[in-house]
Amino acid sequence: MKIPRLWVNAVFVVMGLSLLWGCGEITSHRPLAVGANPLLADHSRIFKKGIENVTDNVYVAIGFGLANSIMIEGDDGLIIVDTMATNEQAAEVLAEFRKISQKPVKAIIYTHNHADHTLGSQVFADAGDPEIYSHETTAYYVKRLLTEMRPSVGARSMRMFGSFLAPAEVVNAGIGPFIGMGEGSTVGFVQPTRVFSDTLQLTVSGVRLELFFAPGETNDQIFVWLPEKKVLIPGDNFYWAFPNLYTIRGTPFRSLKNWYQSIDMMRDLRPEYMIPCHTRPIVGTQKIERVLRDYRDAIQFVHDQAIRGMNMGMTPDELAEHVTLPLPLSQAPYLQPFYGKVSWSVRSMFSGNLGWFDGDSANLAPLTRRDRAVLMATLAGGEKELLGHAVKYLEKEEFQTALELTGHLLRLSPGNQAAKDIRVKALSALGEKEQNPNARHYYLTEALEIRDGFVAHEMAKPSPALLHGFPLKSYFDSMAVNLNPESSAALDQRVCMIFSDTGEAFSIHVRYGVAEIRSRTPEEIARMDFDIKVTADSRAWKEMLGKLRNPLLTLAGFTYEKGNTLSFGKFLKMFEPADQKLPYEPLRKGQGS
Repeated sequence: MKIPRLWVNAVFVVMGLSLLWGCGEITSHRPLAVGANPLLADHSRIFKKGIENVTDNVYVAIGFGLANSIMIEGDDGLIIVDTMATNEQAAEVLAEFRKISQKPVKAIIYTHNHADHTLGSQVFADAGDPEIYSHETTAYYVKRLLTEMRPSVGARSMRMFGSFLAPAEVVNAGIGPFIGMGEGSTVGFVQPTRVFSDTLQLTVSGVRLELFFAPGETNDQIFVWLPEKKVLIPGDNFYWAFPNLYTIRGTPFRSLKNWYQSIDMMRDLRPEYMIPCHTRPIVGTQKIERVLRDYRDAIQFVHDQAIRGMNMGMTPDELAEHVTLPLPLSQAPYLQPFYGKVSWSVRSMFSGNLGWFDGDSANLAPLTRRDRAVLMATLAGGEKELLGHAVKYLEKEEFQTALELTGHLLRLSPGNQAAKDIRVKALSALGEKEQNPNARHYYLTEALEIRDGFVAHEMAKPSPALLHGFPLKSYFDSMAVNLNPESSAALDQRVCMIFSDTGEAFSIHVRYGVAEIRSRTPEEIARMDFDIKVTADSRAWKEMLGKLRNPLLTLAGFTYEKGNTLSFGKFLKMFEPADQKLPYEPLRKGQGS
């Protein structure tokens, strides 16, 4: 299927479409001065930076960022599989590839939608006039990644990848040395031009390739097979670590059954070379078969035992306690918890199959977090006594207990400095012991946030090109989820926006905490009544939302058939995104219930 090419350029970071663009700078923070689990430190050796020649005319760039980029040299051009996370990473990799071949890039293949595989694509596309291949849903998932959930997923990603930590505190990122997205980074996404649903066979520059839809880590995952070279590129369905069957940055449910069945498809090909899109290549049919067999068995074990446990009536907490990998899977070097964890995975299996309710009647209408904190303080004899218990558990190096107790204390008194100090020490100790870098970074970043008084946020200063590359509808889709339910609770107001440069029009009907936003034709607009009716320029509107234009000056430049700058500005104020908060913090006034 052929579709038109769209170019999108941006200043990092991956955007979060919202009325007022989440924007900030990363401030340098004093290190926490913690050590690292020796197993995690030793794991760094697999990310040795360089270009590896896997077999004839097939090369992989390792250690330049979180993901790998793979180059296949054909008769008169190059094929690039995955394009790194930023333009800067891509440019460094391309410069190394250029030491091998000066041929133009004829094709780019996205194995899936994740940013570390797609957002350096502009650099490689500029090195030729390539076709861009992907699964038919990849563009949708890229767009989804960049819209409604961006603020929460972005903040959690900053914690998970340790973006606010000192460089020495980021030992590695589990499946790569580092994420490599920071202040000053730029990204460029090139929309796919040829997409497929199940399989696609093609020849590029004399190289035969077969692309297979293989859902696993993502719902758009594919793998690449070079039949003449017996080379398998598995995407992110395999890397040298226990897989992220669930990721703590937040993700839609990942089907474990789909994942291990996709690995079975790859095993059936009997590859001689396997080049993961993270970590190092594996050579030898028997070794690849053993590794893939163990990998899929581990995934199926988690799937089957989670279902079995649920059918026995286990709660998520009980599943996390009881489901552990059997020998020899638990000892396999490629199944160590350097990225995913079994305990996280079984919790995801529960919520993905049964939803939030764990089956315990006490949790149908549980105590609020504050009421639970009051109960804990009461049982301890008061907040002072509860603090004393937290101190004792910290001294006994029972850090998880100290962490949970300080959560209760801080819900009762968010400014309790003694509780904060204990929490920082407990988080730092847990992070120092942690083998999994995602968990390590999360612990240490929260410690940093508490100590230095900030909340992790995703940097976002979009370029005009990025802003204008997305349709107006995307902006309006994101407005609805930012509506403040308190300020709009008693309101019934209709607004019309007409964009003179694009011919588009939208109605926004806010009624009692809900915003119904619809695209409208001129005929529909003519017969409808509005409280505010505005004619605007789409470019000015997008740049204002992206914080590239002054809001007051921009709104004053619009034309008002009904209403005025003041009334429209007051209306838009209801859509201003709420500030992020730490887990133990109460909602601030105006954040909504």
